[in-house]
Amino acid sequence: MAQKNILSRYSVVFLLFSNILVLASNWSFAVWRFRISENFIPIHYTIYFGFDRFGPKFDIFLFPTLGAFIFIVNILIYKRLFADNALWKGIFIGLTFLFELILFFALVLSVLKSVS
Repeated sequence: MAQKNILSRYSVVFLLFSNILVLASNWSFAVWRFRISENFIPIHYTIYFGFDRFGPKFDIFLFPTLGAFIFIVNILIYKRLFADNALWKGIFIGLTFLFELILFFALVLSVLKSVS
């Protein structure tokens, strides 16, 4: 039983550090792209018409800001509600990691689409 508890603790710690790594990658990518972007960047893409909305280049920070907000709120919920249940800790932090990855790839794909 103690071995299972140690493994679940290490998996939760691994997922937390993975979340932080993806969030840091999201911020560093946004800062890098902000430095080389023009004053207006595409912020909305449709499959029929291509880019249909443009905005100031500060809007590139929407993805990392949303990711940081999701991470902070989910960590607070994780600490408050799931302190005793290792299964729900893993599920909750794993879903947070999935959200962080989706936001990172959405940012990368939107930048790549605007470059092409």
